[in-house]
Formats: sequence, C-alpha cells, structure tokens
Amino acid sequence: MISKNNSLSIIYFSPTGGTQKVVREIATGMGYRKLRDLNITKDKAIPKLQFSKDDNVLIGTPVYSGRVPLVALQRLKKMKGENTNVILVVVYGNRHYDDALLELKDLVVDLGFSPIAAATFIGEHSFSSPKYPISEGRPNSTDLRLAKDFGKQIMTNFENHKKIKVPGTYPYKERSEKLKVKPKIDMDLCDLCGMCEKVCPVDAISIFKDRVDIDENLCIYCHVCVRICPQKAIVIDDKRIIKSAKNLHEKCKQPQIPEIFL
Repeated sequence: MISKNNSLSIIYFSPTGGTQKVVREIATGMGYRKLRDLNITKDKAIPKLQFSKDDNVLIGTPVYSGRVPLVALQRLKKMKGENTNVILVVVYGNRHYDDALLELKDLVVDLGFSPIAAATFIGEHSFSSPKYPISEGRPNSTDLRLAKDFGKQIMTNFENHKKIKVPGTYPYKERSEKLKVKPKIDMDLCDLCGMCEKVCPVDAISIFKDRVDIDENLCIYCHVCVRICPQKAIVIDDKRIIKSAKNLHEKCKQPQIPEIFL
C-alpha cells in the first residue's frame, strides 16, 4: 500500500531534462513530505540502492528508438527491491515508445519491485533542431499538468493498486545499431568553458587547455552538449542522424498524448 507517511524516491535518467521535468511533476502531484531525488544521468553519482517493502519509488527514463537506453538499464540494475512499490514512466519523442515501457517493467520486476502504475509522456526529441523540429517544447504546460494529475490519481486510488499490464511485446524490438558519432567543435567559437564535459552522461568529452576531445565510441548522441553550449560551438552533423531527424519531422507531426496505466 502507498502511504504518504513513507518516503518517495524518484530515480531518472534524463540527459536533456524532459524526463526529469515529468517525474518531478508526478512527484509533486503525489504530495510526499519526504522526497529523495536521484539523478542517475551521470554514472559517478549512482550509489547501490536498496529498497524495502515499505519504500515507494518512481522511475523515469527516455525512449531511444523504442527501447530503454542501454546506459540507463545498466545504471538501474544497481537497484534492489523487496516487493517495493514502483511507478514507471517513459518519455518519448512523439513517434512511439514501442517496447520501452514493457522492458522497464520487466527489468524492475526482476530486481524485486512491484509495478503499481505506469505512464508514457512526450518530450522534445533529442534529434530536434530549428531546421527539423520534433515535438518541440514538449513536455509543455499541458503535459506537466497531466503529470501532476497522474500523481494525484496514484494516491487517490492507492487502495485499489494491483500489478499492472503495459503495452509492448517480447522479444523486444531489436535495438538500432550503435552509430559512431563525433560532435564537431568550432574552436573559433569554443572558449573551453567545460559545460559540455560536465553534462555528458557517458563521459565522452574531455576538455584540455587548447582543445576538446570527444570519444565517438562512447557518444550516445543525446545532443545535450549541443543544447548546453553557451557559445553554440558544438554541432552534430552526421548524415545518418540528419536523415533520421528529417524523417521524424515529416512523419511525426501529429502531437501524441500521454497515456497512463493504473
């Protein structure tokens, strides 16, 4: 049973911030007095997490090509539950979430958690750009209001919670091939401020006295470095990503709406 007398832990992987906004708003709607905020976007920040049957957990992750990002899965595996109540959220870029929510549910069940509610929300796609906007501005004020309402619904109906079913198929959708992508740095603009190195979720960026190095084998092309750079010195102009962005821009114009599973 969910009780406000216990604490709520929110755990999320959110390179560009959309998932973070959604889960925090859900938590606001749930109205807990004690809240533990665990951002697992940076690996070095993750402790081994042990939860009891009296704890309550809210987990959020973005969707990458219909799946939970591998790096997020690896970090979430550091958790251990004891029939712990968990609410699951995936945030996708307006195409579809495919098997991501089911994959997340199966993972947490294996780790000892009991899913009692789930939802899908929409965030601005990581490939979105001024030329090819994809779900630009999402999650918007309506999305966040729905997220808060979802949190309230969870608490209002807590006595009726049972194990939930979520959409998806197994075996899961095959993962897209990991591309070797190296963002380009315009050193005429770059002032070596280090912001990109600080926010990179996989530590693919290293700042030196006179240059910026990026490991294309590590880069997950989340575009957070592009968005955070105050000098606009970073671009990802990989032809495959641009082609994908153009395709999503043209075919995914119809705004999707959040779905909840209680």
